[in-house]
Amino acid sequence: MQKTTIRYLPSLNALRAFESSARHLSFTKAAKELFVTQGAVSRQIKQLEEQIQMPLFHRCHRQLILTDQGRMLLAPLTEAFDLMATALERLQNQPRDLRLKVHPTFAIRWLIPRLHRFQKNHPKIQIRLTTSSINVDFSRENFDVGIVYLKAPNEEKQSNGMVRTKIATERLTPVCSPSYMSKEKRLESAKDLKHHRLLHNNPEHKEWRIWAKWVGVMELSFERGQTFEMDDAALQAAASGLGIALGNINLIKDDLETKRLVQPLEGQENVIAETGAYYLACPVGPLSSELVIFKKWLVSELEIESGRIG
Repeated sequence: MQKTTIRYLPSLNALRAFESSARHLSFTKAAKELFVTQGAVSRQIKQLEEQIQMPLFHRCHRQLILTDQGRMLLAPLTEAFDLMATALERLQNQPRDLRLKVHPTFAIRWLIPRLHRFQKNHPKIQIRLTTSSINVDFSRENFDVGIVYLKAPNEEKQSNGMVRTKIATERLTPVCSPSYMSKEKRLESAKDLKHHRLLHNNPEHKEWRIWAKWVGVMELSFERGQTFEMDDAALQAAASGLGIALGNINLIKDDLETKRLVQPLEGQENVIAETGAYYLACPVGPLSSELVIFKKWLVSELEIESGRIG
């Protein structure tokens, strides 16, 4: 069993007042260094001398002279304060972790490709990223911030110990590869999707069901096609020419611009379904400096791409 060391020390403020006064041999200069009055410095040193029951200064006319006891105390005390200052400086210069829990689609399609810009501007903040389709719960999980997905409509800004800020709307529309469209029958309308292979991002096929209800297409067979476990897997399959997936056009702008994916129903009315939104979720209460910096960066990125995300 480790023995507990009990240290009987005078007031830290009194020790600081003595160390500063002894270095400068001046109560006035010590007071300026410590941002207190000269009288406060004088009182603290007097209390220290009374506590240790020995004089530390000879108080001559307009001059301070260290006693032998004062000289003995000064060097180790200065070293101790220097050690504390160095330890605190090292601690403050350590990379600071910011723990994020982010919905996988938003992480893969938007956040990760842009994180290098954040790290370049803020190298001391280390991002610890966890992806999960289960939204963050600050009451049970050790995260600083989350990016969560909620089905529409949802305008509640505060719930379950968190404050949410909407950052991107989910706008689903069919997408596929250019090569797929060149080989398969063209889509004259949403009803023609019944002749094509649908790519699903979950076993329940719920996204396609929601989209079909939104656009008013009842003829689709949801059991046909290929089923995946994630949005990105279905989109990757679509880009490879396997079939037609649903993509959030606010998160696949890069794919659309490079023609890795195309919208086979582009230009037709009512083929984009607004089915949900992504929110920045922060704990209720004061935010850490790292979280304030990250939130400001995220907002600035969204503003830069206001024509690409919204």
